[in-house]
Amino acid sequence: MVRPLPLLEVLIVNLVLIGLLFWITGDYAFRTAYWGTEVFTPTTVRYPLFLVTSAVKGSTCIPSTCIPGLLTLDWQQVVLLLMAATDAVYIWSLVRMRRGAAEPPRPAQ
Repeated sequence: MVRPLPLLEVLIVNLVLIGLLFWITGDYAFRTAYWGTEVFTPTTVRYPLFLVTSAVKGSTCIPSTCIPGLLTLDWQQVVLLLMAATDAVYIWSLVRMRRGAAEPPRPAQ
């Protein structure tokens, strides 16, 4: 018989990942607020698992007032992907257990 993942394990993992998600979101908000105090306008472009944050001071982008962004890993998306994978593995283990319980035992040969 296949043992499903205990619900408590999945809940603990999800709680840790939700805490990380709030922390990362707060960090992103702090960075955006910091750019505002320096009179820069930040722009963020998101890609799957990546983001680019650049900033412009004023309305035009000349070298002294433009900070180009670098392609960086988007930790929010990574954590959300980990949460989805954790929940999918849990659901998959439940389905396997129920499917295994529904089948009659095979006779030994």
